[in-house]
Parts: sequence; structure tokens; C-alpha cells
Amino acid sequence: MAMTVDGIFSLMPELFLPEKAQGLTVSVYYQVTGEGGGDYACLIENGAFSLKREAKPDATSVVVIGAEDWIALSEGKLDPMQAFMTGKLKGTGDLGLLQKFPKFFKKPQKQGGPVKALKDLVSARLALVGTGLKVTVGSESWGEGAELTGDEAAVRGLICGLSEPGPALLGGQLRFAGDLGLLRKAWKTWAAEPEITYPATAGGKALATLRKRYKGGASGTLEVKVDGVSYRLDFSPEGLSVRPGEVEGGFALGITDADFAALNAGKLNLVAALLAGAITVKGDMSQVAAYTAYFDADVNPAQGLLESMPARFNAEKAGDLEAAVGYQIEDLGYTLFIRNGVCMVFPRLLKPCDTMLKAKAEDFIALSTGTLNAQEAFMTGKIQIEGDPLLMQKVAKCFKRPEA
Repeated sequence: MAMTVDGIFSLMPELFLPEKAQGLTVSVYYQVTGEGGGDYACLIENGAFSLKREAKPDATSVVVIGAEDWIALSEGKLDPMQAFMTGKLKGTGDLGLLQKFPKFFKKPQKQGGPVKALKDLVSARLALVGTGLKVTVGSESWGEGAELTGDEAAVRGLICGLSEPGPALLGGQLRFAGDLGLLRKAWKTWAAEPEITYPATAGGKALATLRKRYKGGASGTLEVKVDGVSYRLDFSPEGLSVRPGEVEGGFALGITDADFAALNAGKLNLVAALLAGAITVKGDMSQVAAYTAYFDADVNPAQGLLESMPARFNAEKAGDLEAAVGYQIEDLGYTLFIRNGVCMVFPRLLKPCDTMLKAKAEDFIALSTGTLNAQEAFMTGKIQIEGDPLLMQKVAKCFKRPEA
């Protein structure tokens, strides 16, 4: 989802750090010009922040900036000092406040992956709470009942179960015409089943399965920072809550996306990775390590089948067959080598291959276990063969069938 001026300002109440502004009463008026711009008054009164979509020329500091430049500044693509020196950002009033003002806010989290279309998201989230609510963003509406209106960023945060309605209602980003008890009930349902966009990576997919793989029994809170993006894990004996965000003063684990995927698949030893400098830990190392024991391993069945091929290889049936065979199973890429009666498999796709099979994970599993006929799968497009299809048939006959 592309950034908008209103979307950036809508995040400010959520990102505000009140402890940084205790005892401070100031105001900053942003006059954002051009298409998509507007007037935004940011008010701080003794550590409390509020946002008003209105002009305030008597503010402590006044900023004039174009919409495109404001977005570039917020994305880190435009340096603030450069913007000021080139006249793209014009400031009047207390310029010292303008320099300090960004420090009163946390940096927004990076986007994790493709964002659902608003109409699909709202429809699915309304289905969780049943009837009785109507959600309106701009000229579009969904559902029937008491009407909830607001800007897209605020509506997304609420219905995804990530942002409580109170601050946005007070700040004007959300408006609700109806019984607030109904809205509180809806929020409770949404918060219990949050909708989170994870990166379309191996680590992101491991994050998405954490709640399903949690075995229960733990208590406490852990921050997991994967490739610089923080997620808050709240453990209780009965369940696990996963949300974007940092944990102030608590336990934290910093790790790369690839290492997090390996850790969840049981292929990375946490202590060894720490000693090697591959991960960082804040707090008691033994306590952080203990949390990993409360999860089942994240093992992809298709990956297991591919890695078991050397054990299922029948050298007698292979004879003098030599082949380099590629397997593209969704985001998994593997290469199989058969030569001199020996089979080896590598967890990456090496090209060129003599023949290659492409399929969805469920179809590859069904094909490998014999519950899907190979000819039928090929004719219906469930599997695709690139290269020599006859060679692929010969290769398939060299392996014992795994149990279904």
C-alpha cells in the first residue's frame, strides 16, 4: 500500500512516546501543499498527544512542505536538512522544536508484504463479528448497522485488531455513530484474532505459523526482531498473541530472516548462533532460549519429501542413469543429481537442469504419495514439466514411495 499524507499523520498518535515529552506543551502546524495534502495540527500537552485536521497558524512551529516531499521525508528518501536548505521544507517559529519533534515518535514498522485490498479485508473482518456494523472509508461502505467511519490507516489498525479505538476516536481519525459497547465488543473479537501482514519470505512464513505451532505452557513477553522489524510475542499457558511492535525493557531476540526460518525448522542451534554472532539477545539468554521449546518445528511436508529422496533412492532401478533434476515447489527450490548409482539433493535450484518439475506443495505431496495420478496431474496442469518429460518419468521410477 502506497504511503499517503493522511496515512502518515494517522500513525502519529500510535507512534507517540509520551515519556519523551513529559512537562512539554507545544504545537506544530503542518501545511502540506499539493495533491493529497492538507492541514494538520499536532498538539502536545504535558505528555499527551492529539492530532487535528485543521490549520493552526499560531502554533509554536509552522512547517510548509509539498505532499510528495513530505512522503519522501517520511520514507527516508529525503534528508530533512537537505529539504530545509533547498527550500522544500520551510519552517517558522521555534526551529529548535522542529529538530527535536521527530524524537517524540517511534519509527514506523516496515511493511511486511503485500497488503490486502480494503474491501476484502473489511468484509472478512466484519464476518468475524457478525452483523450490526457498517464500515465507511471515503465513498466506499461495507456491512449494515451502526456506522464506523474514518481514514484508511485508522480503520485498518482497528479492524485488524492492532490499534485500540479510543485514541483514534479522540483524535478524530475514527468516528462512530452507535452504541460504543458494540464497538468494544467488535474490538475484543478483532484483537483476539489479529490480522497481520508478514513478509513473503521464509522467515515471514515462520512468523505466520507461530500461533498454530505454540504448544502452550509459557508465560511472559518476548520481542522478536526479524531483519529489523519487531514483533511482540505475549505468552500465556493457553495461547500466544503475536503483534507488530517493540517490548520496552523486556526480553528480545534479534535475528535475520533466513536464520529465523532455520531456527523454527529446527536447523539452527540458538546457543551456537549466539556464540557465532549470528543473533543478538537482550535479557537472560537462558530465558529467551527456553521460549523456543514451546513450539513445534516448522517443517514443510514437501520439503521433507524432497530431502528424503536420497534415502528412498533405488540404485538398481537407476542403472546408468545420469540426470540433473530441478524441483520448484512453490517457494522451495531443490536440485537432485543422479550419477554413478548415487543420488544427492541440494536445497537450492541450480540451472540449467535436464528436466524440472513445478507444482504446488499439496499436489507434489499427493503425487509423491500416490494419491494423485501423474498423468492426470500433468494433463490438468497440476504439475508442469520443463525440459524432457520422459526423463522425469525415468527419474520417478528410481525412488521408493513414501508413506501417505
